[in-house]
Amino acid sequence: MANSKKRKQTFVDKDVQGALIRRISFHWMIFFLVTAGAFVLLRSLLGDPSMPFLAKVEEAASEFSLLGILILALLPAFVLDSIRFSNRFVGPIVRLRRVLRELHQNGDTETVVFRENDFWGVIGSDFNKCTELVRNQRERIQQLEQQLALKETATH
Repeated sequence: MANSKKRKQTFVDKDVQGALIRRISFHWMIFFLVTAGAFVLLRSLLGDPSMPFLAKVEEAASEFSLLGILILALLPAFVLDSIRFSNRFVGPIVRLRRVLRELHQNGDTETVVFRENDFWGVIGSDFNKCTELVRNQRERIQQLEQQLALKETATH
């Protein structure tokens, strides 16, 4: 069941991984806005009481700008890491979907093999057991059909 081949593709399921990227980006932006707002508000409220409030807000926003750029610069790294991590659960389902389609079209398929660190290994094992059961039943049906055909030719 273990397959340690290196992944060739980072983005394997645009629907699932696209939704994950949108969700992470949305959460990241909310985090950024809340952090920026809290930073600017606290710096403005706790700053020099002799300064006008708007001047304190401008100064706090200016101070936050470098931190804000750093936070935003980390977003692509988090998104890429999430895509790579999601391959551990998206990849096996993509492979399972492919072999199910193959089974439907051809009546048989290869054994499904997931990579060593993938999730859903049990699903792959269960699928392989089911396909083996179907193969055995087909063989048994063919044997019975052959026996029936031999009996019919012997009685005629």
